[in-house]
Amino acid sequence: MKKMNQEGFSLVELVIAMAISAIVMSSVILIIGYASRSMSLTQAKVSLQDQAKDALNHISAYAMEASGGLWTDSTKVLELHNQKIGDDGNIKSVDMYFYWQTDNALYFGDMTSAVSESALSTADKRYLLAENVDGFKCEIKKDDKTGKKILHVEITMRDEMSEFICSKDIYMRNQ
Repeated sequence: MKKMNQEGFSLVELVIAMAISAIVMSSVILIIGYASRSMSLTQAKVSLQDQAKDALNHISAYAMEASGGLWTDSTKVLELHNQKIGDDGNIKSVDMYFYWQTDNALYFGDMTSAVSESALSTADKRYLLAENVDGFKCEIKKDDKTGKKILHVEITMRDEMSEFICSKDIYMRNQ
């Protein structure tokens, strides 16, 4: 009897190897897809958090130096004013700062004269603070211990992938 040449793989061995390779490759593709979606979601959350924190930091800087403020819930407008006192003890000027939400965006404007809510669109300087703003709420209350005003600000950010709510209590020092 002649001995058969045993070089190479049988058909059964090739089919098993291809099945195992297909399972491993499918698993790798699923893991890469999951990681990609997870990374996109994380980047969206970080972007919303950065915008919300930047906006809150901006509001904090002006609120801490403000001598007073007014929140109008119906129009979602926060007005902060800072009185400049002259050497004679009289009010020299009043700087007014506005924060308002329209069209899912948070804006900042400042003026140095008395204004009405209709003047927000013509503020001397108007800046976009944040996009994807789903909610902007403020409340001015008094601290029971010190009697000083506290501005509570809450910003809700939302895009198609995630949501983030950021809030802060800001002590108004110059009252």
